[in-house]
Amino acid sequence: MVKIFIDFDGTITRKDVGDELFEYFGGTACKSLVNDYYQGKISAVECFRLEANACGKINLREFDEFILKHEIDPSFKEFLEFCKTQEIECYIVSDGLDYYIAKILDRYGIAIPFFSNHLELIQSDEKEYVYMNLSFPHTDEECDRCACCKRNIMLERCSDEDLIVYIGEGYSDFCPVRYADIILAKEELQRYCQKEKIPHVGYNSFDDVLQYFKKMKKLQSSRKIFGLKKRRQAQLARRDLFIGG
Repeated sequence: MVKIFIDFDGTITRKDVGDELFEYFGGTACKSLVNDYYQGKISAVECFRLEANACGKINLREFDEFILKHEIDPSFKEFLEFCKTQEIECYIVSDGLDYYIAKILDRYGIAIPFFSNHLELIQSDEKEYVYMNLSFPHTDEECDRCACCKRNIMLERCSDEDLIVYIGEGYSDFCPVRYADIILAKEELQRYCQKEKIPHVGYNSFDDVLQYFKKMKKLQSSRKIFGLKKRRQAQLARRDLFIGG
């Protein structure tokens, strides 16, 4: 079975909702914290918690309005419909926050399983204002590079027989692509794959992704093998992980 794992911020959405949200409500302090995270000075979890503290008290109406102004890739829904007709399972794996992911998906009428960090809004002493309280149900015990371990989520939901597809664009996608058989990458993730010599397919939008899968379907039906097969390096990486674990 083919199983597809998809990043959210900047992949499904046009922009990185999480980054923009923290910068809007937390200002330059949040941008500085992200730089510290990329430089390895603080962990992903520490970065998130410090960003939430920097945001302080937030107007809930303004918070929701900010989230709902973000748009998704217009071809994403068509891609999901194609996957449904092909009985391909799709999951969102995000190092963002479930609160805004759920709101954006609901706005577009999209139902798809997703895994992310958790945001709870705590009522302040003022009726219209809330505080951000974050928790991290999908951390990895040994790695703090990401707050939500996409690799673990992906591998826990796949068997040896499954063909794993990963679609992403950014820093938090660097780890899981090493364990995926087929990788569709753009922007920062594409540059990383090029640097690390990880085979991948470049894309700009989900229309490109859809056309790729339609091409694969056509070639499969004509009994040609092109792309839809397991990647040897990914198989070895998955094996080494399980043996080491």
